[in-house]
Amino acid sequence: MAEEDKDGLLTYLESFLTEARQARIQEILDMRTRWITLVLEDLIDPHNASACLRSAEACGLQDVHIIENRHAFQVKTGVSMGSAHWLSIHKHSHSAGPEDARPHNPFAATTRCYEDLRARGYTVLATSPHESSISLPDVPLDKPVAIVFGSEKDGISATARQEADYSLKIPMHGFTESFNISVCAAITVYDLMHRLRRSEFPWQLSADEKRDLRLQWARHSLKRSDLLERQFLKEKRYIT
Repeated sequence: MAEEDKDGLLTYLESFLTEARQARIQEILDMRTRWITLVLEDLIDPHNASACLRSAEACGLQDVHIIENRHAFQVKTGVSMGSAHWLSIHKHSHSAGPEDARPHNPFAATTRCYEDLRARGYTVLATSPHESSISLPDVPLDKPVAIVFGSEKDGISATARQEADYSLKIPMHGFTESFNISVCAAITVYDLMHRLRRSEFPWQLSADEKRDLRLQWARHSLKRSDLLERQFLKEKRYIT
């Protein structure tokens, strides 16, 4: 769709939203970021997966990368509270197609995800309760960062750990060795976002990114927005 058509469609769809809803969307967009992204590798429990999405969305992250080497990602609607509708979710699956030259690698999806993240300019930090090259309070935010969390049973894979730029550890002060993954993700994202918003780094979305998300969220906010969109396109063809 041409840029002018996107602008026209956005104006058309927003005319069906209340002023309060439009203001709320803009308020959330102003606090959204792609500077930090969450990466979830082979999560098993839909409850934990859903809780991670909910924390990411509530803290203001826009992107979540899902790695599916051995387990398909599943969400539990009652836990996620619809948060997936407002996020940009990027899936990296083991069966990427015949063009994949690494079928022998059972963690090829992790490798592909890391390649994608680095192409987007991210520094990759893999969380581990047992080893660390950097502690959560010391994570630098001068460049975009991707935080990788692994499965509830085994944690991150050896591939995720070895191919990351750093290993990240959350300081703990009790006998328990680790947090539940959804708790760990919430603590990490909240801490990083709190520091990021107080920084001078360019963490906010661009005007074009905000426009595209306004359109996406307007569609989701309206019942049968597909009918409204078809009506808009029909009227536009008639006018032109």
